[in-house]
Amino acid sequence: MSKRAGNVIQLDTVIEEMGPDATRLLSLLNSIDQATTLDLELMKRQTMENPVFYVQYAYARIASIDRRRAERGIERDPISEVDLGLLVHDRELELIRCLVDLPHAVAEAAKERAPHKVTNWVRRLAGEFHGFYHDCRILSEEVPPELTQARLWMVEGVRVGLSIALGLLGVQAPDEM
Repeated sequence: MSKRAGNVIQLDTVIEEMGPDATRLLSLLNSIDQATTLDLELMKRQTMENPVFYVQYAYARIASIDRRRAERGIERDPISEVDLGLLVHDRELELIRCLVDLPHAVAEAAKERAPHKVTNWVRRLAGEFHGFYHDCRILSEEVPPELTQARLWMVEGVRVGLSIALGLLGVQAPDEM
C-alpha cells in the first residue's frame, strides 16, 4: 500500500493470493508498531526464503522423519530409558537451548502483548532444526542406536514446540508439503 501512489491491496486479496496461514504468520512477524513490507511473489514461492514455508517445512520434515522411523520398524524407546546426555553436537545443543526458551517467549509475548515474539521464536526454532537436520543424521546406519533414540526424542520435542507455538499463532502445522 502506498498512500502517495494511491496503491491499495485489500486484505481479502492478500489472503486469496497467499492463504490464511501465510497472511497470519506474516502479519505477526513484526511489532504492530512497525511498518510491514510484503513481497507477494516471494510469499507464494515454496522456498526457504519464504518465512512461512520455512517454518511449516520444519514441521513437515519432522513428520517425514517419524514416517520413515515407522517404515523401518524403529520404535521410540520410553524417554526414561534414553540417554539424552548423548546429545552433545553443537547443533543439538543450540536446538535444545532454543526449545528451553519457548515458555519465556510465550510469557514475554503475553506480558508485552507482542505476538511477534512467538513468531520470532518459531522462526529461530525452525532455523535451528533445519541446521540440525543438515548436520546430524538421525536414522542412518552410521548412527549408534542409542544416539538415534536420543535424537528421535529431541526431534519430538521440536515437533511439540512448533505445534504449540504455531497453534498459539493460529497457523497450521502440516504433516506434508
